[in-house]
Amino acid sequence: MAALGLSLALPGRAFAADEAILVEFHYTPVPNVQMAIWLEDRDGEHVRDVLVTQATGKYGIGNRPGRWDFVSSWRAPYGPRPSVLPIWAHRSGASYPRIVFFDQEPLDQESLGWHENTSTAENYFCIPLTPQANETVVVDTMTCPSPKNFSTDKGRFDPEGGQSVYPPRNDLIVFDGVLDSPDAKEYSGINKLDSVTAATPVGDKEEFTAFLIPADVVARGPLTAYAEVSLEHDENAQFEFDREDDHYVDPRLDQYGVEYLGQPSVVYEVSFDPRERGFTGASAYAGYGEWNGASGAIHAPDAKISEDGGSGADRLRLMTKNGDTFRWGVFSYGSEGVIDTDGDGWDGSCRFHELAPVTDLEAEVLAFDRVRLSFTVPEQDDPDTFSSVKIRHITGEGMTWTPEVFDAAHELPPLDISALAPFGQQSTIEIGQLWGDYTYQFAVLYDDRCTNRSTIATTSVTTPAQQFQTVDSFCFVATAAFGAPWAAQVAALRAFRDAWLKPSATGTDLVRFYYAYSPPLARVIAGEPLLRGLARVVLQPVADAARVATAPAG
Repeated sequence: MAALGLSLALPGRAFAADEAILVEFHYTPVPNVQMAIWLEDRDGEHVRDVLVTQATGKYGIGNRPGRWDFVSSWRAPYGPRPSVLPIWAHRSGASYPRIVFFDQEPLDQESLGWHENTSTAENYFCIPLTPQANETVVVDTMTCPSPKNFSTDKGRFDPEGGQSVYPPRNDLIVFDGVLDSPDAKEYSGINKLDSVTAATPVGDKEEFTAFLIPADVVARGPLTAYAEVSLEHDENAQFEFDREDDHYVDPRLDQYGVEYLGQPSVVYEVSFDPRERGFTGASAYAGYGEWNGASGAIHAPDAKISEDGGSGADRLRLMTKNGDTFRWGVFSYGSEGVIDTDGDGWDGSCRFHELAPVTDLEAEVLAFDRVRLSFTVPEQDDPDTFSSVKIRHITGEGMTWTPEVFDAAHELPPLDISALAPFGQQSTIEIGQLWGDYTYQFAVLYDDRCTNRSTIATTSVTTPAQQFQTVDSFCFVATAAFGAPWAAQVAALRAFRDAWLKPSATGTDLVRFYYAYSPPLARVIAGEPLLRGLARVVLQPVADAARVATAPAG
């Protein structure tokens, strides 16, 4: 374990303390939402993003390769979601190149899983090992193949110049000179949301986001604080969709994925003057977005949107705090006495300083996809200001944690004080949905309500290989050699695998060996025309024999 004294950038820290104003945003979301919080000035102009959940802000689900109507799946890698947070996306005023497949094979443009010839190891997205049409979008019991056996096409900029209001992913760090488009290296440079992205909230528990509003933004007040919330597959009688008729189901992977369309995003708003100390809340939603994300229009509330059961307008639950009942609330500390320059303090004041790191950070492997972290949050000078513990991880060995790496790493939902042992005592947390046979670097820090952060502590651990499983129909080398998974030769080899190899112990060992060692070879073959030709020469007679062996009798 090592503690690194990093100076992690915080919104507003560049401004003098007595010119910036601290505010808190309070809300209680339902599970699995995508959410954006932003500020607009007195003229209705977007002035600052406060928070964007990381699937949209970091992993680019609004702007990635594939058809917009692909069925979804647990961390599915393809298919942009133009309806995810359209009001925020359009009103932010940003524009990005539209991302399309780097794979230029025409038949691959409508495929969820056949892009081996332009794919590299994937650190986040995957296709579940088990095809299950009724799976939910995030299922803890679902597991994915290791990146050593599963890769994705990271895409390229649309050669026709298409644009998107959503950013591309910015978590990519390692690139392949042949199988990745050079465009992929530019994604992180055009996606500037690192400092405001956050993990998807756990759901059904009170949340707050503290934010230091810079002086130039305060001067443009009164301000309006917006929260937009999307939830996939949130259907009702007015917005009812069918998996097969309203989405595109890949016929080669027809058992994978679920429908994602449903009620559009809903938005909540509160107008406030940050210079005035006090709370302002709203118990009703302000409107809803376009169901297909075609514009940033806000439709007035009407009977089309559900308002209970965690659906529609109830995606932010009614909550009561300090005598106020609301769904979306803003507390401003005001311009008088907010910053404690003398260090004496008074109720509600803040002192900006660096916090000591957590200690005794260790990682223990529980299973191929689960790790237990243990650490100690030190005693606090002012325990009442403690906010949460933040945990991030990234794959790979020899990683140097810099502020840029920390911002690019995957963030887990923050742990508040109720999930921790008393200060000075050891806390433990289990982390799931990891890859098997992979090295993970973990970084842990904590923050307080004044936006102070501790220096980070780090540790690493390598998970064991997961029990052998395959994603149906993946034939890596054969697909690389013959160019497409539906080629007759690939189909014959796949049928031979299922009919002759899998039923026997020896055959299962051969299949296990193939799936363990063929992906790297396939990636080499895919990038070299000569090697692909040689592989076809070797595999063609094998495929012919397999076709004869699996031909129907008679």
